[in-house]
Amino acid sequence: MSPPPPADIETIAQDFELLEDWEDKIQHTIELGRALAPLDEADRTEANKVSGCASQVWLSSRKVEGPHGPVMEFHGDSDALIVRGLVALALAFYSGRSPQ
Repeated sequence: MSPPPPADIETIAQDFELLEDWEDKIQHTIELGRALAPLDEADRTEANKVSGCASQVWLSSRKVEGPHGPVMEFHGDSDALIVRGLVALALAFYSGRSPQ
């Protein structure tokens, strides 16, 4: 069973426009991370681990066939809530797009 798709980047941008306080924006980022689909244990490899981060971060990618040709599918996770939210933002922006 495939995980749910990441949140739509346009929807996320609209949500952030409604938030005036930076603390609310940080909290929203954390909530996006909490909603992120769990990363498969098989993807928690040293090759997928982002080096140089103070937190533990994993990013995996796959090229899959989309309705209009190949697209990239990204998955990720972090042990830090705010970083997990930033991962969710990156996934929303890049997943489902052409490799080009």
